Amino acid sequence: MLIKGGTFGPVATNTYVVADERGGSALIIDPAAGSEPWVRETLARLEVTAIAVWDTHGHWDHVVENHVWASDGLPIWSGQGDEDWIRAPAPFNPALFGNPPPTPGTEPARILTEDDALECGSLSFRLLHTPGHSPGCWVAYCEAEGEAIVGDLVFAQGVGRTDFPGSDPAAMVQSLTRTFAELPGETLIYPGHGPWGVSLAEAERFARMFM
Repeated sequence: MLIKGGTFGPVATNTYVVADERGGSALIIDPAAGSEPWVRETLARLEVTAIAVWDTHGHWDHVVENHVWASDGLPIWSGQGDEDWIRAPAPFNPALFGNPPPTPGTEPARILTEDDALECGSLSFRLLHTPGHSPGCWVAYCEAEGEAIVGDLVFAQGVGRTDFPGSDPAAMVQSLTRTFAELPGETLIYPGHGPWGVSLAEAERFARMFM
């Protein structure tokens, strides 16, 4: 598996290109504001073909360039729970996002549940519904590679905020508890903000302070 990351937009959101192999298939994950040129360059450099956009959740900073890729004909995939924010991206905290202009929404082509696998070429990710930061936060775990896309559930040294509309602090604790119990500590995580490629066990030491 190849994972390349870049950081973009007003709140330093991580966008990833995940591919099964050089010359293979790829997912664009959480296309942040201003990420399009980097994504296109990364796809070309890896000689991979994007098959879809995957949104870890529906917050504005993670879906703001969905429409760019939808206009290229790529389907938008998401987990259940934040569909309305994907259809109508909502910067519900203007002070945080700098009063951005209205953002075109997209209709998800697939809304996945825990009964589904997120697949890309030879890669298969198990999906975990991890609400708390938002109702539709999801983790995508690739057991074969020992890596997980964790969105805004957990960061290298913290956890996602729970003071936004739709947030639920109690659900966040449950989601963190479940993730730490079900995924191996050596799993490398790729969060929505901050450093990536640290182990879940390292991140858990900091996350426990918020639980």
